[in-house]
Order: sequence, then C-alpha cells, then structure tokens
Amino acid sequence: MSIRRLAALATALLALAVLAGCGGGAPPPQRARVDVSVLDDGGAEVDLHAAGRLASDAEARALAGRIARELFPESENVRVRTWKGRGVPFSRAEIGRAYRPGRKASLRIDASGALRRLTAAGFADTALRLRVPPVPATVRAGGEPTGRRAWRLRADAPAPVLAVELRPRPARWCAAMALPALGALGVALGFFVRRRVLALPAAGLAVGAAVLAVVLAAGRQGANLGVAGLLGGTALRTASVAPLAAVPLGLPAAMLLAAALVRRPARPRPSAGDEARPRDTGVFW
Repeated sequence: MSIRRLAALATALLALAVLAGCGGGAPPPQRARVDVSVLDDGGAEVDLHAAGRLASDAEARALAGRIARELFPESENVRVRTWKGRGVPFSRAEIGRAYRPGRKASLRIDASGALRRLTAAGFADTALRLRVPPVPATVRAGGEPTGRRAWRLRADAPAPVLAVELRPRPARWCAAMALPALGALGVALGFFVRRRVLALPAAGLAVGAAVLAVVLAAGRQGANLGVAGLLGGTALRTASVAPLAAVPLGLPAAMLLAAALVRRPARPRPSAGDEARPRDTGVFW
C-alpha cells in the first residue's frame, strides 16, 4: 500500500472518530437545582438554578413560578424575579405566605408536582435543597424524622414529601440581648471607674460578651421572634441585629485591657546598697 493510501485511510479514520465523539453519543442529561428556603416571617423562597440553559430568562422565571406553586399550592402571592449569585443568573420565586407563624408552626412540602414540571422541561436529575429558619425544628420525610436537607428528584424514583415543624423560642432572643447589656455595663465601668481592681474585670466582661455574641450566633436568635409571629418586617430585622451590638462594644474594652497591660508599672529591683542597708523597723533599742 502506497504512502498516499495510508495517509488517506488515517485521515478517514480520524474523521470518523471526531464525528463519533461529537454526535454519536447521547446528549448529556440536563441538570438543575432547586433551593427551597423557609423564611422566619412566614414566607418562603424557591430558587431555580437551571444548568440545562433554558431558552430565555422569561422561560426560567415561568418554570420557577410553576415549581413554587406546586411546592406551596395554598399560597396565592407568588412573585418571580431574576437574580444573580456570584455572577450566575437564576430565577427566584418569592412566596408571601408559606405558613402561619405561631408558637408551633408547621408546613408540608410535596415535591411530586415539582418533579413533574422539571421532567416535562427536560431536567432528568434535579437536586432539591431545604433551608429552615435557625429555630428548633423537625423535618420528616415520608413520616420519619430525618436530618437530611438535600434530596435528588428523578423520574424513576418517588419525590420526597416533607413535613416541617418549627418550634420558636423567643426567650433565646431575650437571653442574647443580655450580651450587649453586659457589654455596655463593662465599657461604662471600665472607662469611668478609677479603681483598676473594678475597671479591668469590667472591661474583660465586655470583651467576653462580644466573643459570646459571635460564638453563639446571637444575630440569628431574632428568627425566634419572627417564626413565633411576634415581629415582622423592619422591626424583625432590627431585633435580629440588636444582639450583635455587643461586638462593637467589645472593641474599646479590648483596647483598654491592652493599654493596661502595656502601661503596667514594673517593680524596681533593689540595688546592692539597698540590700546591704538594714531595714528601719521603727523600734529603738
């Protein structure tokens, strides 16, 4: 076989391999992610991240709205907008009233309808994630308590049916508000009391309150007020950030402690002459 025929055969085999790699296999399945966030004011949000590239943002918003109405069929107030998270656009459906706030709030989320909508749109594999407010809560899937917060929606498997029970504790917010009160007291005593024996421990108290506000996530305790139905709107947002006032109060207290350590007077060492000199006991012989 001549060199020309070998080159032509190699070219033909290479072209066949390229065509098989490009169009011979089945197209990859379209995937999506649905994030369901239960809010602390009685509402909810459904975010649709469609990796399969729908035809337009309007089509993505329409699909997100249909999914939200399937997940929360009793809610009539649904508003859908296009958002951008880390530069990637996604559709968010805002549900005005997903559950009734109270001392014991509950809601049911059936993902069967959402699975049908996604399958009809061509999404064969969808990740469903659930977020609940930072209050004592129990999530049941199929009637059994579960610690899972993520599921897969596939046409060949039943969709999860979730029962969420929220048990807010407003007393936790009251306990968190003790931290900025202790911080303010510590700063006041630290800067206006002249006696170091009281000022320094008071400053340390303010620093400790600031650290506890961060460690104990005091800014999340306001959700107990919203889920319980005690506050909403601007009042709820203000109450949520109020316990974090302990953090800036700890900064001047920490500066006071640092200054006290730096300016701590050093005890003078006795010289050789002082050691040799007899002590005056005040007794005359």
